[in-house]
Amino acid sequence: MKSIFKNSEHHISTILYDLCKTILVFLIATTFALCLQEAEVMNDNIFGVYMLAVAITSSVTNGYAWGIIGSVCGVFGVNYFFTFPYFALNFTLSGYPITFAILLLLSILTSALTAKVKKAALLSSIGQRRAQSLNDMSQSLLSANSLDEILEITLENLYLVNQCSIVVYMGAPTAPDKKVAKYVSEKDELILDSMLEKQVAQQAYDTGNTTGQRTEDATQNCLGTYIPFSKQNKIYGVMGLLFSKNTYIESATLGFCNVMATQTILALDRQELVEQSQKILLEKEKEKMRSNLLRAISHDLRTPLTCILGSTATLRDNHQKLENDTRIRLLNDIYHDAEWLIQMVENLLSVTKISGEGTQLKKQEEVVEEVVAESVSKIQKRFPTAEIRVRVPDELLLLPMDAMLIEQVLINLMENAIRHSDSQKPIYLTVKHLWHHVYFSVLDQGVGIEEERLPYIFDGTTSGKSSDSSRGLGIGLPICKSIITAHGGTIYAKNNENGGANFTFVLPEEGVESYEQ
Repeated sequence: MKSIFKNSEHHISTILYDLCKTILVFLIATTFALCLQEAEVMNDNIFGVYMLAVAITSSVTNGYAWGIIGSVCGVFGVNYFFTFPYFALNFTLSGYPITFAILLLLSILTSALTAKVKKAALLSSIGQRRAQSLNDMSQSLLSANSLDEILEITLENLYLVNQCSIVVYMGAPTAPDKKVAKYVSEKDELILDSMLEKQVAQQAYDTGNTTGQRTEDATQNCLGTYIPFSKQNKIYGVMGLLFSKNTYIESATLGFCNVMATQTILALDRQELVEQSQKILLEKEKEKMRSNLLRAISHDLRTPLTCILGSTATLRDNHQKLENDTRIRLLNDIYHDAEWLIQMVENLLSVTKISGEGTQLKKQEEVVEEVVAESVSKIQKRFPTAEIRVRVPDELLLLPMDAMLIEQVLINLMENAIRHSDSQKPIYLTVKHLWHHVYFSVLDQGVGIEEERLPYIFDGTTSGKSSDSSRGLGIGLPICKSIITAHGGTIYAKNNENGGANFTFVLPEEGVESYEQ
């Protein structure tokens, strides 16, 4: 009801404004004509001044009515001010009715043509603006990388072109998957969010046809117009428009909005294809990782199992013949190989945790120093003779992570350094806090990594070394990469200038995107 009153007030104010402009134009025209008569200039063509006034009135007011009113006023003005007897109306002069009828018809035609030219110019301007907006919208949609961007671009362009309140629903309007809106006023927001408007929007979604104001499916008391995003038998959502003025433009606007909706549909289809392509690429990457892991597992399992089998067979068949030191050495070999198999099983469990369908990491704020201390404690229990030197910042670092998985990464990197560096020198585990990222580095002072292996060190391949020497690198490093990637971080390896290898992974702080090295 408030909306109706407000629209009525707006309509009345427009009429009064146009009336004032009409009166002002004819006052100026009459004053000018009287001055010309007093100066005895254009005495026989005074009506031309009023025709000019009619043309000006038609150009500065809305519609045809004010020009026609001006035409009638001009006829009466000529009769009253410039026809004998002056300052009196007299339509009884010989030939006067026909002359003034012709003049009235000419002024009405002038008014109509002026209004028509004005409307044509306005529509041409609107057409140019729409064409430019459609081109800008198409260019913007081509660079959109997400559904949210597509909806925001659609909303902004609809608003700029139509200058009316806009709401865009993805999915059913009564229970949308996504909703974006831009309102001219709070009143429009209340209208478009009302249950009646949502039901009309739902009707557009269910039928695939435009509903609401200025459509064949107009609903009583409905103020909005709703256009579905539909393609063949598929409906993506609905966009709603709430107009307030320029009714002769609104009918043409619906057709243009359908064109803009088509552009949005094409962008949604493209985004869907991109997402499907990304899923296919992700599946290919997962399959590649599985293949590499299978190759690594087949390699890493064979060596310890062969050693265990050989050692146990020797103890069983030659128990009485073996010296005590030899038996202890064989038992130690069995123990270490079994321990290594347990570590491999833990790695495999980590893989299943981060690569299962629908699985998400349970990250929470952890104290970095505690995670580092726990991983060092575990590795020193397994390698009591190894010297690990730890360097962490003095500040208290809290980082979102799955602590158990990050410990697994640190243990894998330190174990590789102990087993494969071929050096008894200390291993350094350092932590640095730079630019909202935390850097974890494991450095050894050993033989380093062959340059040809560096680009593929995290792929699970085992080339360039013997089975024994490369045992463990195959499966451990791909798992480290999977865990760090799942945390939104990056991991890389390089050789130190003074010898040895350096494995570093970077984790972002809360709300910070990581980056590629």
